[in-house]
Amino acid sequence: MKKTISLATSLTILLAVSAPASTIFNGYAYVSDTSAGVDTTWYDLNGTAQAQDLDGSDLGNFESNLWLGGQTGFWAEGSGVDYIKMHYSITGDDTASGTIDYAFQSYSAPNDQQGTDINGANLSDLSVDLITTHSLGNGDYNLAVWVEGKANNGSEAWDNKDGSNHNSTFTVIPEPATMGLALVVGVGTLF
Repeated sequence: MKKTISLATSLTILLAVSAPASTIFNGYAYVSDTSAGVDTTWYDLNGTAQAQDLDGSDLGNFESNLWLGGQTGFWAEGSGVDYIKMHYSITGDDTASGTIDYAFQSYSAPNDQQGTDINGANLSDLSVDLITTHSLGNGDYNLAVWVEGKANNGSEAWDNKDGSNHNSTFTVIPEPATMGLALVVGVGTLF
C-alpha cells in the first residue's frame, strides 16, 4: 500500500513548523519595602542579569509594604503587542491573587520591552503593594509569579517555568509601634 500526503496536509505541516512564535525573554521581577520603584531588589525570572532568581528565594521580612513589579522583553512576530501581564498568587496565613499590567517601555526592532517600573520610562509605576492591597496579616507566605504576553496576531507566550511558576517566600511581621503597644497592654494586664 502506497501512502501519500495531500498538498493541503503538507502545507499545514510546513506552516505549523515554520510559523514564528511570540517569545518572552529577559524577564525580571522586583520587590521593595519602601515604595513603588524605590530601593528595589531585582530577581531573574527567565532573565540572567540579576544576582539571584525569584524562584526559590526568601524575599525577607516586611512590616507594612511589599511592592511587586517587573519588566520583560517580548517578541511579537512584528504584529505588535496586545498585552503583557504579571500574574501572582499568594498562599499562606492569608490568600490572594492578582494581575499587574505591563506598559510599553522601549522598542528595539523587532522586540519591545514592557514593564511596570517608572525607571523604564513609564509615566507612573504600575507595581502593586501586596500587603496593603490584600490586607495581608502577620505570617508566612508563598508567592507564585508568572508572566503572560499576547501579540496582536493572537499568539501567546508565557514565562512560567513550564507551568510550575516562579515561587518565593516572605514573612509579614508586626510593625515596631504595634509590638510596643502589645507589650504595654500585656504588662498592664499583669497589674
